[in-house]
Amino acid sequence: MFEYSHRHDSERRRLLQLGAYALGGSIFAGSAAWAKTLAALPQEAKAWNFERTPDAHHDVVVIGGGISGLSAAYSLKNMGRPDVLVLEARDRVGGRTLNAPSAGGGYVELGGQWVGPTQDAVLQLMGHLGIGKFKTYDTGRMVNDTSEALNALELLDYLAAIRRIDNLSKQVPLNDPWNCPNAAQWDAMTVRDWMNQNMTTDAAKDLIDLTVQADFGGPARSVSFLWFLFYVHSGTDFNTMSDDAQRWRIEGGAQMISLRLAQRVQNQVALNANVDAVVWGPHGALIHYGGRRLVSASKVIIAMMPKDIERMHFYPQLPADRQALQSRWNAGGGDKYFAVYPTPFWRQQGLNGQAISDNQFIVMSWDNSPSSGTPGVLGGFGILEGENRPPTLALRRRLVLRSFADWFGPQAWNPISFHEKSWGLDPLTEGCVTPLEPGLLTAFGPSLRAPVGPIHWAGTETSTVWCGYMDGAVRAGVRAAKEVDRLLM
Repeated sequence: MFEYSHRHDSERRRLLQLGAYALGGSIFAGSAAWAKTLAALPQEAKAWNFERTPDAHHDVVVIGGGISGLSAAYSLKNMGRPDVLVLEARDRVGGRTLNAPSAGGGYVELGGQWVGPTQDAVLQLMGHLGIGKFKTYDTGRMVNDTSEALNALELLDYLAAIRRIDNLSKQVPLNDPWNCPNAAQWDAMTVRDWMNQNMTTDAAKDLIDLTVQADFGGPARSVSFLWFLFYVHSGTDFNTMSDDAQRWRIEGGAQMISLRLAQRVQNQVALNANVDAVVWGPHGALIHYGGRRLVSASKVIIAMMPKDIERMHFYPQLPADRQALQSRWNAGGGDKYFAVYPTPFWRQQGLNGQAISDNQFIVMSWDNSPSSGTPGVLGGFGILEGENRPPTLALRRRLVLRSFADWFGPQAWNPISFHEKSWGLDPLTEGCVTPLEPGLLTAFGPSLRAPVGPIHWAGTETSTVWCGYMDGAVRAGVRAAKEVDRLLM
């Protein structure tokens, strides 16, 4: 968890660092090994003029201003290492959490938004930052718009499969899932392959498929069974991951976590600071960002989804396994839609705003109203992406509202505002979740957290507990901060 007690830097260490910077503009000044690294740069790297004196030197540069990167920076500050610079490519902090103001004085959460039991790291951090939580509205009936309700045989098939999934998931070690006894077998099959071999009813399989689609951003036929089992174990068990993880909402919206963290690290966050290239060597790294800025760092923490790191250039190139991990990493798009109304009218009908469907544009909906209850907000996930995604906002809006109206009545046709976010189309994010394909985890998983020279990896995908969730983002940031803290002089 977070380390809130300060451990002050020694004056000797700070004087040594300041002296090194003053002598050569960089802690690497006079290093023969560093000079050799610069001399070996390919012609394409010359455009960034890495040979010039850096604008500044920092103990640590964190690349990525989402929850994980800011957690790393805040942890380092509380460990007595305030000389940290956070570089964020966007004009805002928050990464894959994003609040958008809405009509009626409210907001919608276009990215991650829920927390739940056993997510102790993010809950502890929220408490420390003075951020409250409130229960996701679930009073009343849920709408089941699937083709048919499970009969007794199908329900038994479903429950037996969940029990077996939970038992199998405990065989997958969280620190190195690629080393479990059945890793090769499980990573060679998809979740659907396993269901076809171990379940007897299509309706029960489809219900699990719906959970996989919602949690991974991809159908069960495309997700590695080993990755799925690791995810379940990482999130405690199947029901905790698929249901309890959505128990609470965050007062002020999930982006509030990053906004408060950024306030705590004060002037250490640079926005619109897209990293172009990183030169790394035995003594640290040079980071070129924002098209013209150059800084040096003793250590670097990259807090991003592996696929997103592909946009940066590294000199020398990252190890082949790490490059393969990044290039082959899957990212699920994750389309979210919100309709805002003066009041949550569905509550008056005894409905809780939740619905699941296998025949609508929206496959899952929920009541996304603030804790005050007004305005009323319905949120929904859409699964049609890429070429299948309706081409215009007007058409998508009509399809979303038709789903809501079919479930909650004709009032749903008349929202006071409408919002959408497709993370798969975000220019700075490949997607919001990870439907990892078969074979990748056993082939390249060991590269997920292994440092490369001065470079350390954060981001929720590197967490062993609540991987893929905000809690995992916090844990990964703290873990990376502890790694670099131990190695800095």
